[in-house]
Amino acid sequence: LLYPTGHRSPRASSCSIISYSHKSKVPLTLQTSNITMIFKSTTLAALAGLVTSLASSATLVASKTVEYTWTLKPRRASTKDPSLSPDCNLDRLMLLVNDQFPGPALEANVGDTVKVKMVNESPTESLALHFHGLTMRGQPYVDGAATVTQCASGPMQTQIYEFSVSDVGTHYWHGHVSMQRADGFQGPILISDPKSEDEKQLEDMYDAEATVFLQDWYHHDGHYRRTGLDTSPFIWIGNAQSFLINGGGIYSPCLNRGDATDGLACADNCSIDNFIKSIEVEAGKIYRLRIIAGTELVGVNFAVQGHNMTVVEVEGTIVEPYDVQNLDIMPAQRYSVLVKADQEVGNYWATTSVRYRQTAPTGYINIKYKGAPEANLTLDGDFPSHPAWNAVQPSIDLENNLFTKNPSSFDDADVLKADPDSIRRIIVVGTQANDEVLGLLRWTANNVTQTMSKVPIILSAYDAAAADGAVSWPDTEVPGTVVVPDRPPIAWNYSEPVQDSVGEYNGDRGPSYVPLTEGEVIELVLQNARALNGVAEMHSWHLHGHSFYVVGFGFGTFDEKTDPASYNLNNPVRRDTVSVLPLGWTAIRFKANNPGAWAFHCTQPSHAVMGMGFTFITSPDKLESPPPAARSCLESSLVPGAETENSAGKSSSMDPKFKSAVVAVAVLGGLSLLG
Repeated sequence: LLYPTGHRSPRASSCSIISYSHKSKVPLTLQTSNITMIFKSTTLAALAGLVTSLASSATLVASKTVEYTWTLKPRRASTKDPSLSPDCNLDRLMLLVNDQFPGPALEANVGDTVKVKMVNESPTESLALHFHGLTMRGQPYVDGAATVTQCASGPMQTQIYEFSVSDVGTHYWHGHVSMQRADGFQGPILISDPKSEDEKQLEDMYDAEATVFLQDWYHHDGHYRRTGLDTSPFIWIGNAQSFLINGGGIYSPCLNRGDATDGLACADNCSIDNFIKSIEVEAGKIYRLRIIAGTELVGVNFAVQGHNMTVVEVEGTIVEPYDVQNLDIMPAQRYSVLVKADQEVGNYWATTSVRYRQTAPTGYINIKYKGAPEANLTLDGDFPSHPAWNAVQPSIDLENNLFTKNPSSFDDADVLKADPDSIRRIIVVGTQANDEVLGLLRWTANNVTQTMSKVPIILSAYDAAAADGAVSWPDTEVPGTVVVPDRPPIAWNYSEPVQDSVGEYNGDRGPSYVPLTEGEVIELVLQNARALNGVAEMHSWHLHGHSFYVVGFGFGTFDEKTDPASYNLNNPVRRDTVSVLPLGWTAIRFKANNPGAWAFHCTQPSHAVMGMGFTFITSPDKLESPPPAARSCLESSLVPGAETENSAGKSSSMDPKFKSAVVAVAVLGGLSLLG
């Protein structure tokens, strides 16, 4: 039991705790402006059949249109307004949506149409908005990945994302340009499915819910950290200065600054009560905690003092209940756990500890029982137990006990019983390479470093496939790109140091991709290896546009002849973000059932911006014409001729059926949107 808490000082809404009932709330609906770029699904009507099939066995619940208006502004805490600081430190640039941190929750039901009006009021930032965990089935142009599915929208512009929702569960939205999400540009997505019997059974298991949003917090902004990564000599981002839970944490030097003559820029009201958040619970009730790892670099272990947790959902998949005392969660992963408030009335710490890196700040949030006595919180006393940073067994135990409760409810479950001869196995080795021309350290996938293009790769692929005389997909040549091979060009014992010959690029630089054909069953083996400095790191990988089954994992070098015998092909967990442990491998399986261009990358921004990722391009010959807004950076280019030719060199024209989708595309102040 912790020392009782005292009265909490009011804080600004930018740092308010995120706590939601599992009953759906009605979001605010606002009118859209006249200057917009609409990225609207080209197949919303076709999705009606998909949504109907998902609900075929359930009672009828009317779908609706859910509208949000989100405004992004650069903000900075200062002595004049310390309320913007999440951890007592001042003078840190933040990118906030509606002045909230984390950002506002997107809540909807399966079958709803969502319209997000994204107003960019930054005078310097271009942005794209990704809905992490929403597969956008049949809606490839609204995935929100800059340079992959769209041009980034420029400063002082407004963009509308409109799509149909088909993915239940705990997800999150975030900026998808450079390292923006680590500056505060992210928030929860909570999708319910009133038509699902499995979801109803889950909701009957708890009384209320709360979101637990995790983030490691650096005091230098993303531009500063990115510059060091793209510099020779290389400057690593180092460890975060604090760790935030629901937008609250403590920078220890500010808390312990004594006579305040140390030169630190700290909030005058720095205290545990003012800056660490609370979740209020009532004795005897069961709570669903939706835990979202919006972390930039570190994986963590989460635990609640004196309370057990039961894992019930993993990234939209209801799993067989699994009891844990603590939970590993890596960057961009999400879990729902049930916690019963079965202890004496009081205050209990929920904390995080770092995993697979030696040091990182601790995260704190107070689980406050209703009726607990009022007193000041301290960081003394008992805390939850966590495993050592390099203890592997807790991760193994978790992976070995995550089972999809009802695999047959998913329309891609047949990949688990696919004929082995029909499966395309791709082995991707993630390690580093030196760019001897630029003098930069990069991350690679099969010795190919991903670079960004000024032309979204979905447009390049669509134009190439639609060009006169184009050969059939997947043999179509996509100009200005590099194909990632299905196997590493050089294999070695991946537990040993990287061979010198691996530290060179193969092929030309450019946007990298793997071509897929609709209907293919893909088994992707992610093989971890040491970095050039000899260190083996944990990596977390996210696949856009799909969920996949985690069929196997192990350590050492993956053996194609023997390791598949250990696969779980009955009820493996289905998710969209998976971790690969140091010197380990993880095998995932999915169906290429979503034509489009889908990013696949490390979810640690510092690795992704250094090139750790590529794009799966699936049957671009089956795509409908891109909406004009997808070409906005080309249409508004200041380069002569850029507005009349597309990436395949043929004339670009607007499909009449999309004219109604575009209100306007504005170029303000002569601004070019290239990139």
